[in-house]
Amino acid sequence: MTECRETTFLELVADVAACRICPRMEGRSRVLGAANGNQGAQMLFVAEAPGRLGADVSGIPLYGDQTGHNFQALLDHAGIQRHDIFITNALLCNPRDDFGRNGTPTRREICNCANHLCRTIEIVQPRLVVALGNVALRALDVIEPHSASLATDVGRCLEWNSRLLIPLYHPGPRARLHRSLAAQQADFCQLALHVAS
Repeated sequence: MTECRETTFLELVADVAACRICPRMEGRSRVLGAANGNQGAQMLFVAEAPGRLGADVSGIPLYGDQTGHNFQALLDHAGIQRHDIFITNALLCNPRDDFGRNGTPTRREICNCANHLCRTIEIVQPRLVVALGNVALRALDVIEPHSASLATDVGRCLEWNSRLLIPLYHPGPRARLHRSLAAQQADFCQLALHVAS
């Protein structure tokens, strides 16, 4: 379980910009700032990490690459406005493999960034936390343990850390191997209903 200290959003953004804990993140954008969304949002999305061709370039989470296009299409389908939500990642920098491609976050990197995620949640105070994929679920488990998994809990509303946790598949192209576009669209429509209730 991660302890997070009280802070303002600007202090958190400055701390993230100065962070140099993870060696393979050196030279990467630290994606946290005004472009993440509404700091008073009821719904906070946690994805994996900034994409090499998306947020690492644009500074806007889930924006500018195919994953960002998929995410925006799911929001549009459900009638969820980007300015009404807050989007962050388990890792705030892009982890790359030895070939320069998007890399899988390590357990150590997830733990290193957990305090930033914890502080973000404490600042935004969302009613709903939406975990987009397994990496996001693992990061939230570091903050406050849960037993949620995509295999058994996709789309379910679960009690977590005095909030509701909803596990969903990550909007990356590979997710459609496990969950069809129609099922993902239905998941996002359910999210819209949760916000309206």
